Amino acid sequence: MRLSISRVLTVGVGALMLLAGLAYGIALVSGRLNTVELLRDRNDRIVNRLTERTQQQLDPAARQVEMLRQRLQTRQIGINEIGRLTDYMVATLDALPQVDAIAFLRNDLIATRVQRHPGGRYEPLHDSIADYFDRPAREEAVRRLRETAGRTDAYRNPVGWGALIWNPDIGQALINAHAPVVLDNIFIGEALAVVSLGTLTRLLETDSTDGEAVNFILYGDDAVLAHPTLLNHDYKLSMEKPVPRLQDIHDPVLQNIWSGQIDMLAARAMLGSDGAHIVEAENRRWIFVYRRLNVYGETPWLVGRYFPFDLVETEVNRLRVSVVVGGISLILSLLVAWRLGHLIRKPLLAIGDAANRLRNLDFDTPPLERTRLRELDDAAQAINAANAALRWFGNYVPRKLVNRLVREGEDAINTSKERPVTVMFTDLVGFTAMSEQMSAQETADILNEHFALVTACIEGTGGIVDKFIGDAVMAVWGAIKRDEDHAANACRAVDEICKALAADNARHAMLGKPILRMRIGLHSGPVVIGNIGAPGRINYTVVGDTVNTAQRLEQLGHDHQQDSEQFIALVSAETVTSAGFDPRPPYVGRMAVKGRMGEIEVYRLDRLAKS
Repeated sequence: MRLSISRVLTVGVGALMLLAGLAYGIALVSGRLNTVELLRDRNDRIVNRLTERTQQQLDPAARQVEMLRQRLQTRQIGINEIGRLTDYMVATLDALPQVDAIAFLRNDLIATRVQRHPGGRYEPLHDSIADYFDRPAREEAVRRLRETAGRTDAYRNPVGWGALIWNPDIGQALINAHAPVVLDNIFIGEALAVVSLGTLTRLLETDSTDGEAVNFILYGDDAVLAHPTLLNHDYKLSMEKPVPRLQDIHDPVLQNIWSGQIDMLAARAMLGSDGAHIVEAENRRWIFVYRRLNVYGETPWLVGRYFPFDLVETEVNRLRVSVVVGGISLILSLLVAWRLGHLIRKPLLAIGDAANRLRNLDFDTPPLERTRLRELDDAAQAINAANAALRWFGNYVPRKLVNRLVREGEDAINTSKERPVTVMFTDLVGFTAMSEQMSAQETADILNEHFALVTACIEGTGGIVDKFIGDAVMAVWGAIKRDEDHAANACRAVDEICKALAADNARHAMLGKPILRMRIGLHSGPVVIGNIGAPGRINYTVVGDTVNTAQRLEQLGHDHQQDSEQFIALVSAETVTSAGFDPRPPYVGRMAVKGRMGEIEVYRLDRLAKS
């Protein structure tokens, strides 16, 4: 059942006004619940993003270690092919900017490695690690690098993460992923990749955009792996102390992560991540959200962020105010909507009626009146402009094609297909020379009159005009929809065109106007039908050998038309057969057609029109 817009607006506005009070109350009750849910989701997303960025930074290093291990164990790269090995490592560093160095460390402590320098330069080395570590540091590094690979279960889990290693050259601790390399069941060394803590700190620093919010990674519960102050404070780190302790960090809020916890019942529901609590420090309250990662060595990592509790309180208060303002605005909006409903009814009905007329291709719709409502006035003027444009559109696009597009939707013509059709080409003989003796307006008038005559005959027999080419016409039967009688209809059109041209020329002779002579070519066969052209400028047309042959038959008429003949129509045997002629029209003969191998049988159809 269809309802009038005035009734819908009256009932709808009344119902909305009744529901306004209920909606206002529900908004007050649910507002806090929604805010809490949003804050919980925000905290969860913070922890998820920090965890994912940490994993995206480190996991590719582990995968590259495994790939290097596989190439060494499968002998794709020999352990003594130093050049190939360092080339592969350079390529790995190019692909992974977060990796500071990659190496293969043999049992004899000879390392083939490539390390990245601050300026982006790579340094391939092949030497003993004793050459670049002092002895205590070397022994500690070797022990830490090999402690995992030395166990039996390490061979089943080839990639592991070792303990922190201090690098005195860059003054930072290194995180290393390593995997044992085994050839012929013999442990020969380790493949490893190294990421500096400075890389992790810079990663977390770029992720923090919330003003006072600070990202961090703890090593266990009492050491700091990544924190913004690690980039600009000297913590006197060494092999014995590769990362600062929690109590040494220049961040009084982070120092109190465990000791300054307070319990706020109202805030518990807002935390909602794997780990979260509130800390009181520096005379303010702070929210910590974090997650433990147990995959990067035996010591768990704690990835998280802290930010002021004021942000949460601000958002709750902001929502409370917005609910109050929203309730008032709703009531005012309902009153305004009730009034506007009466104002927009008349122009809306007029626009709907005009749109229906356009949908039915009724281009004689009277112009819509102007209205004071800008959007409705714009819509009315747009429909007026569309109506005027579509009047011209109907002159440029076959009406049958437009009707089908409106009836079946654009999908009906979007897909190209192959279909048997009959194609016609017509051309005026000697019109170019004739037009040189006439004005531009006279030339246009004669062509328009001629095209109107030809088009009426074509469309009257079920065909469509595909295009006008100078003084020529291309037409098709059976293109818009399948037509089993396309050839017969096209031949009927030839008959009507010839008769109409003869009558028109008789009238021209009485008026002293030029006599027009015409050639017609007709051929039947399969074509490709679809949208052909460039983006923004396409034609729904037909292409293929059938089109070319029809045009060649029209041109072939030049050799067979006598000067005294006003028209000649040459058709192929395919068209004659498909049209079911009995008897057949006059036979011209077998002839070669340009652009086509072999000869075709040609008939002359205009003789039937003369008879």
